[in-house]
Amino acid sequence: MIDGLMATLVEFSLPATDFTPGRLLTAETEIQIEFERIVPINTNVIPLFWAWNDDLDAFEQRVRADDHVHELSEIEQVGDRRLYLLNWGIPDGGFFEGFTEAETIIRSAYGYDTQTWEFEVLFPSQEELTTFHNHCRDNEIPYTVGRIQTLTEVGDGLVESVLTEKQRDALLLALQQGYFQTPRQVTLSELADEFNISQQPLSDLIRRGNEALLERALLDGS
Repeated sequence: MIDGLMATLVEFSLPATDFTPGRLLTAETEIQIEFERIVPINTNVIPLFWAWNDDLDAFEQRVRADDHVHELSEIEQVGDRRLYLLNWGIPDGGFFEGFTEAETIIRSAYGYDTQTWEFEVLFPSQEELTTFHNHCRDNEIPYTVGRIQTLTEVGDGLVESVLTEKQRDALLLALQQGYFQTPRQVTLSELADEFNISQQPLSDLIRRGNEALLERALLDGS
């Protein structure tokens, strides 16, 4: 039983077509989106995010034409990725409105294909988690809950504290199959087939998992 006053970290996913940001940013495209680690949450949600893997000029035109969008600003381009700031109005009863009602912190948000978005969200207490759940239920917003941890549990181990379950599974599979050996014992395509996803999402899971582990190991407390 989770203490009602204990901060809780929750992972969950939902279809891109079932909430406005998903429909706006990734639905029916090959675009991949990764929000910055913490998205500002107050009376407005103004996400800062990276986009890549498709025609970004066409992506910008499509997003700016949406009625909910006030402004889409390109902040920086690194290789084939662009960093954007999105100023938009949240529809009443929308998915992100649940975050503002519950006063949560989004630690990560990632749309990695045309169907799915994954979130890691920090709820200050069980009360805020209940508020968010009730908002989604009342507005018929479907989501699938993954791992739930208290912050005490998160701090018990390095791997569990910095990796999502899918990142851990992807890195473990890559390690076991010899992907990190020289020469490599398995290709990314072969790993993707075994993991039952396409190459690009698997590559991103491995990259982001490695980055998270290195940040914690090399930068924390430095």
